[in-house]
Amino acid sequence: MSANLGQLIIQIEGNVVQTYSISKPIVIFGRVPGNDITLPHPQISRQHAEMRIEGPHTTITDLNSSNGTFMNGERLLANQPRVLASGEIFTMGPFSIRYVAPETQEQPSVEVVPENPADPPLEDVVPVALVEPTPIVFVRIQPVQVAPPRPTFPAISADPASEGYQVDLPVIFQENDFLRRFLLIFASIWEPLEQRQDHIELYFDPRTSPRSFLPWLANWLDISFNRHWPETRIRHLLAEAIDLYRWRGTAYGMTRMIEVCTGITPEISDDPENPMIFHVRMAMPVDSGVDQGLVDDLIRSHKPAHAGYTLEMVS
Repeated sequence: MSANLGQLIIQIEGNVVQTYSISKPIVIFGRVPGNDITLPHPQISRQHAEMRIEGPHTTITDLNSSNGTFMNGERLLANQPRVLASGEIFTMGPFSIRYVAPETQEQPSVEVVPENPADPPLEDVVPVALVEPTPIVFVRIQPVQVAPPRPTFPAISADPASEGYQVDLPVIFQENDFLRRFLLIFASIWEPLEQRQDHIELYFDPRTSPRSFLPWLANWLDISFNRHWPETRIRHLLAEAIDLYRWRGTAYGMTRMIEVCTGITPEISDDPENPMIFHVRMAMPVDSGVDQGLVDDLIRSHKPAHAGYTLEMVS
C-alpha cells in the first residue's frame, strides 16, 4: 500500500483540473513527461519546482525556472527551500496548486459500536472497501503566444558635441576642432556596430531576434516553415524546437508539434488490437484555416517510421 502523504489540488482560474495523491516524499513539477506532475504549458520549465516532505516539514523549491514559482505574490529564490504549510497555495505559470497535509484531509466518520455478544465474531465481518474519489482528467490548455519581438530602435548617431575618439589622442590634438569633426565620421560608423556586438545574444534568441533573422535560425535547426505564417507562430516554433526534437517519435512530441504549428491540440489514441496504427483526431474551430496537408506533413515527419496513422479533422 502506498503511503498517504497528502494531496495536491491543481487549479486554473479557479477550476480544478487535476488532483494528485502524494505517495512519495519528493515530487517534481515540470512541462515535459518524466516529471511526477506534468504541467504542459510554455510558462512551465522542463523541471520547474520540487516539493519535498521530510518528517513534519514540507518545503517547495524553485529549480531555477525561467518564469519562477510564487507564494503570496512573492517569487521564490532559485534553489532555496520554502516551508509549505497545509492549505497554502503556490503558483507557477497559470497553475495554482494547494497543498493539503494528510492530517487535514477529510476522513469518513466511523461510529464506534460497543461489542455485543450476539454480534458475529470480528473475523466473520467483511470489511467494506473505501471508494477512492474519481480523479479529474487533466485538460490540456492551448499554448499562449510567445512574447512579441523586441522594439526596433533607430541606430545611435555620434553626438557632434562630444569629444568622441579625440580624447584617445595625445593632448596636442585634443583642441583641434577640425580633427574632432573628422573623427565623428568614424564614430558614426563604428558606434552602432559596437552596440550590436554588446547585445549580440539578442540575435540568437528566437524571442528577440529580428524577423529577418528567423529563417537563418531555422536553418541551424533544419526546420522549415511557411513564410506566410504569423510571426508569433514562427517564433514559438523555434523556441520549442529543442524540446520537440527531444520528444520526436512519441505521442507527446507529435501533440506538441501539431499544437505549436496549428494552435489546435489533437487527440492521439491507439487500438490495442492494432498497435501499429494510431488515430489522430482534431476538432477544428470555425475558420481555423488549417490545411490538412500541413497536418499530414507534420505527422509523417514526427511519427515512428514503422507506424501508420489515420487522421480525422472534424468541425
